[in-house]
Amino acid sequence: NLSTLHGIPVIIKDNICTSDMPTTVGALALKGAESGFDAEIARRLRSAGAIIIGKANMHEFSGLADKNIPDGWSCLGGQVLNANSGSAHPGMSSSGSACAAALGLAAATIGTETTWSIISPSMHQSVVGFRPTRGLCSNSGIVPISTTFDTPGPICRSVEDVAAMLEVISKGNNNFCELGAFKIEGARAGTTLNHGSELNSKDSAHVVRHFTSFVFGKLRDLGCVVVYGDVVSDKLLSSDRTFYKHCSTIGEVGNPLLQDHYFVNSCEFKDGIGEILSKFAQIPSGVHDLKSLIEFNEQHPDALDPLTPTQKIMLECSGTGGLADPNYRPYLDRLLTFSEDIVSRIFSSDNLDFLITSVTGPEWPLIYELAMLSGYPTISIPLGKHPSSSSYSAYKNFTNHPGVGYSLILIGKPGDDHKLLCYAKQIEDILKTNQ
Repeated sequence: NLSTLHGIPVIIKDNICTSDMPTTVGALALKGAESGFDAEIARRLRSAGAIIIGKANMHEFSGLADKNIPDGWSCLGGQVLNANSGSAHPGMSSSGSACAAALGLAAATIGTETTWSIISPSMHQSVVGFRPTRGLCSNSGIVPISTTFDTPGPICRSVEDVAAMLEVISKGNNNFCELGAFKIEGARAGTTLNHGSELNSKDSAHVVRHFTSFVFGKLRDLGCVVVYGDVVSDKLLSSDRTFYKHCSTIGEVGNPLLQDHYFVNSCEFKDGIGEILSKFAQIPSGVHDLKSLIEFNEQHPDALDPLTPTQKIMLECSGTGGLADPNYRPYLDRLLTFSEDIVSRIFSSDNLDFLITSVTGPEWPLIYELAMLSGYPTISIPLGKHPSSSSYSAYKNFTNHPGVGYSLILIGKPGDDHKLLCYAKQIEDILKTNQ
């Protein structure tokens, strides 16, 4: 009995260790570095008969090399381009995996995500990206940012391919390929896009119109019950905001939340990078932890992006106390507690099966950030591409450059990965029918 991936060529992100090729995370300091072992998800792929044909370029160190390095840039790989538009707007750190999937360089690819790094490039490059429930897929053998928030996930050209990949790389015995197991008819979907204010923006009006047309048209035609309202604000402002009580509005919560997340990631990266590098069989540069990595970059100016040669993020990570920092555990606990309280309240109060949203500007929806922190499964489904008539506006993580994609983003409840995939497949089918 052959698996669904037997003989299938796969490309994986260059932070996933393999026994037979270098793992560099795009950094000059790790050029030629050999782990000598397979990450758990690489082992699962090979056990299922998949052929790992190469590694994809990535945002160097998943964005931790420096704050202003362009998305998708690394010292070893250069700049990933958007497969749709050819522009330098490929999305975040798994941009190489998304580009490879979009171009058909392999049947399927694997990315990793701490915050937006699977969903963002999948959206920009019009492919399907899936962030699984936290803990469903092993992080073992992956060069980390955060041991708490990192997760690998598939990026492919269809929901069906994503399901096949997830079935193999996930823990346990899952039947994700049975995409008819759950019907979207009768399911309750909460929408979180602030349509009125977004329609005033020339950069996002076409996205909002496309989104609302689908949600209040085709989604309802599928028999889905659409619950409309500013569900995040309603639940957030009515909750006990003990941790962020100084914030008086919904918008004010996002910044301190992300600052806490940044600090937690910094602490975990400081210890995590040294732990995994200590297991490598060979690192020609001699780098073995964060301190030696910073020193290498200082001694080799060509290791840094010429536009931002400061190592600002790495230096800030080094300045923490790592997992022993007295603020690490309190910050982590309040992140997890606060985000889970809000997202679970959103789902339970309206008896929702999933949330549906999109990205219409440089700021990602707060619900996505909260769901990510809480470990909820998320999938992006291509909805359209920015038209050639749109005005050009670019931000760090958003552009409406002609040809760059935008997507529906579905968020499910923890453990509902299979159900979310089934809903996504039915949505994908109706989108393709109407193209």
